[in-house]
Amino acid sequence: MDIRFTNRGLLRAVFVAFALFLVYRFLATVAATVLLLGTGVLVAVALSAPVEALHRRKVPRPAAVALIVGGLLIALAVGGYLLLSTLTEQASQLVSSLPRALSQLVERARGFARELGFDIATGGGGGGISSQTMASVGRGVLGGALGLFSGLAAFFTGLIVVLFVPLYLTTVPDPVVRWVVRLFPPEKREEVRSLLYEAYTRLLGWLKGHLFSMAVIGLLSTTALYLIGIPGALFLGIFSGLVAFVPIIGSVVGALPPLVLALANNPLDALWVLLAYVAIQQIESNLITPLVMQRAVSLHPVVVIAAVTVASAAFGILGTLLAVPASVVAGVFVERLWFRRLEGKRAGTAR
Repeated sequence: MDIRFTNRGLLRAVFVAFALFLVYRFLATVAATVLLLGTGVLVAVALSAPVEALHRRKVPRPAAVALIVGGLLIALAVGGYLLLSTLTEQASQLVSSLPRALSQLVERARGFARELGFDIATGGGGGGISSQTMASVGRGVLGGALGLFSGLAAFFTGLIVVLFVPLYLTTVPDPVVRWVVRLFPPEKREEVRSLLYEAYTRLLGWLKGHLFSMAVIGLLSTTALYLIGIPGALFLGIFSGLVAFVPIIGSVVGALPPLVLALANNPLDALWVLLAYVAIQQIESNLITPLVMQRAVSLHPVVVIAAVTVASAAFGILGTLLAVPASVVAGVFVERLWFRRLEGKRAGTAR
């Protein structure tokens, strides 16, 4: 075998692998940038509703944006002053109590297994799962649940995109819209403008309704957990409201920590927690959603689960948060660009 030919082939393989690695890194960077831009656009859509309301009352856009942002900052400052110490204390209690609760559940499961005639190892070298191991797993589970907050904190690495893009888009949106429309031929620009406006309207309707639904879920969850006597009710209720941003899956994630705590302390409390969250979910899906989502895109639960699963696996926490809003916009595009045209062609053929 020719050594020069072997070395040349090896060098070529190294170059190809390096080129593929560079392409992968480039695509990963582009995907992260697109996700940050999507987050900025979503925040801009949320800000646009109160800004438009003030602008219709003859308030200039820059002044309206300043008033809304200033009001939000004041509300956050007041809320932090009133609730930060309580939330910090409850979060600290949960960090220590959830692992202990998981350990207690494991011990109860072992006792139940012994009554049935099964001998479960208690750790050491027997291959069993010890209480200490379960405690460490519990801390990992809690850390993953609270990873939403660390993910939101990581947005600050894209501070310019996430904060300044919404400010610019809500202050002067027309140049951006005109630039996007000019990417298309003149005869298509009016249709593109109409499509963008419909997507914006549907996304804004979904966002307003869903934010209201999250607030109701957080309030009802906090009240229910406080009445049942679950420790950290305020923190857990706010957590349930925040994770409800992701429909269906968020409701399950929000119910898990209080269920674990209740099962460890009193199984009857766990039953009450389960019934409370089921009742809240029914109120949200059968009463709140039909009232506030009349003009928004209605997504099938299977579509929501598929979108969240794929986006979270591909893009992490940002993908999870943007999966459903992206599905709302995609639904408008599919409806306008595919279904309506296809149905129009069928109607023309029938005639």
